Amino acid sequence: INAEYGKQWYQRRVREAVVSTQSTGIPNTNTTMLRFTTLLLVLSGATLATDQETFRLSFGQKGLDWFETVVATMEDIIKEIIMGGLVITPMDLNGVEVTNLKMRDIELPKPELSIVPSKGYRLNSELTMVIDGDWSFGFLGGDLTVNTKLNLDTVAGVDADMKNGIFRTAAGSCDVDFISLEIDMKNEFLNNIAKGMVEDVKERIAGIVCKEVNTALDTSFNDLFQAIPHEVKLHLLTRDIVFGFGPDSNPVFSSDHVDVPCRVQAQSKIPFPFAPPRGISDSVDPEFIGCVLLSEHLVNSVSFLALGKGAIRENIPNKRFPIGSDLTNTAYFKKSLPQLYKAYPNKDVVYKISNLRYPKLEFDSNLQKVDVPLRVLVQIDGATVINLKLSLKTRGHLNIKGNVITGSCDKIQTKTVVVSSKIGDIDADLANDIMDDLFSKTIIPDVNAFFKKGFRLPCVDKIIDTKKAIAETKDDF
Repeated sequence: INAEYGKQWYQRRVREAVVSTQSTGIPNTNTTMLRFTTLLLVLSGATLATDQETFRLSFGQKGLDWFETVVATMEDIIKEIIMGGLVITPMDLNGVEVTNLKMRDIELPKPELSIVPSKGYRLNSELTMVIDGDWSFGFLGGDLTVNTKLNLDTVAGVDADMKNGIFRTAAGSCDVDFISLEIDMKNEFLNNIAKGMVEDVKERIAGIVCKEVNTALDTSFNDLFQAIPHEVKLHLLTRDIVFGFGPDSNPVFSSDHVDVPCRVQAQSKIPFPFAPPRGISDSVDPEFIGCVLLSEHLVNSVSFLALGKGAIRENIPNKRFPIGSDLTNTAYFKKSLPQLYKAYPNKDVVYKISNLRYPKLEFDSNLQKVDVPLRVLVQIDGATVINLKLSLKTRGHLNIKGNVITGSCDKIQTKTVVVSSKIGDIDADLANDIMDDLFSKTIIPDVNAFFKKGFRLPCVDKIIDTKKAIAETKDDF
């Protein structure tokens, strides 16, 4: 496949994808605080700050079978590239000059892809080609047509180019086995003569096919990989953050699956306050097409970059709890915190909530935990009456059905410290009970409604009709 022709075609589609990516972003709005922390689970596929493996793509033979179907649906596009870019050089067959060779048609049945352990992957495909050209022998000449059906069997490797931050394909073996080949010189007598040229033509066509395949694997495909953007700029809340993507190490070709270790890098003026990732120790279940494995280090890197101190802000009253609702009047605390009601009877209450550091997420066996320190200001008539500092911890589960991730937040825990109070001393246990009640009424229902609605996996539904999927969490990933 001609490198420049294929590259131009691919770059057009890359530009379309980049425009689509840049046109999306996270709106800078004040929604419920834990929406941002749950949103980390969605963003985690695109961000990170480390130079070690933090996510892994893993796929087995079912994944290759699915890709075979994808390739088959792209037959028209592949034909366009091959027929537009394939160059067939003139041939000298025992004095017969064959020139102006052009591909008129090519049929590409569904290819067969398989894993070659420790080496790479194998492509086996049957090709039917119709090639037109001219022939000349002395003062004689005319046109000819070559009809051939062949079986192409090639093995390619994939390595990590750490210097350039891309994966590179490399040609391995290439074998061409001819099922049939006929040369039509538009004359029965000449066709009988052409039978003596069949083996020479087979040898030349096999050489051309393997040369093009090897060039594609060694050069053209890598040019396309190089054309893929290695950096993506995302607008996260109020900041633009640039993330770089690349390999972590060479893909591992096992007997029943392939693991592709990856990393994403981002820069921060402040050192990242957590240890390097512990690594990922799992692969795809062969029952599934593929698997994306994410390290909790990746998610926490997102959180650190985008959700630092003060990035999360939530005020009550809001649309969910307008002025006049129970929580927004001191009468609500008549029994639980009588000194507040006594000092400010039937007064409107305003809560201002902000984070004191980034939310920290922990993956555990079938569990996700989020820990975020918060400041809660209780204000009446514009003045702060109670200043609280607390640690909010939540626990939840994730599920996936079709292309939609859903889940639930089933536990919330607070540990509260009273920083200041204008209504006298407040018992720490009482403060905890009040905050548990406050967040259970404001956070849990909102987060669960958000999770129940779910996240549709971006773009996936356009290319995959998901029949079955699972979402699991394990220790650290």
